[in-house]
Amino acid sequence: VPLLMSEAFFGGLSGSVQSTCRRCDKVSFKGSTDPMVIYHQDIEPISSLQLAPQNHTHLLEITQWDEQTDINYRGLIEDARSKLQSDTELAQREVYDALFNSYLDKDWNRCKIFCHLWIQRFPGDGIVNCLVEMLGRHKFQCPETWPGFHALTEK
Repeated sequence: VPLLMSEAFFGGLSGSVQSTCRRCDKVSFKGSTDPMVIYHQDIEPISSLQLAPQNHTHLLEITQWDEQTDINYRGLIEDARSKLQSDTELAQREVYDALFNSYLDKDWNRCKIFCHLWIQRFPGDGIVNCLVEMLGRHKFQCPETWPGFHALTEK
C-alpha cells in the first residue's frame, strides 16, 4: 500500500527516512488555496520497480520524441541515461527530481523525455506511469491556465 504524506509530515521525518521519499504531486485541498507538495515513501529500492503495467508499451509510445528533440536535448538525455544506469539510487533520484521539477515548471516536453527514460528503466513505477497518463491527456502541452498544482474538490 503506497504511503502518501504531506509536506509538513515529510519535514518532520529524519533525514534517512526523507531520503526514501519522492515528491509525487502538488495539490490544494478543498477549502484551502495554499498548494502543498505530496510525498510518497519508497519502501523498497527504486530498482525493484520492474513489473511493467499492461499499458507499458502505450506509455513508452506516447513519450517518444522526434529527431529534433533528440538533437536539442542530446546532453540532457545522455546524462539522464548515464545516471539511470548507475548503481547508485542517489544518481537515479536526481533524474526523478529533474522529471518532477520539469512537471512543476510547466516544461512538460522536457518532462516527457525524463518520463520516457524513467519508465524504460523502472517500468513498474506507478507514480511516473500515472503522471505520463495525465500529461498524455494534454499531449504533453501544459495548459496556459494550469496554476502549477491540482485543486482537489473533494475531501
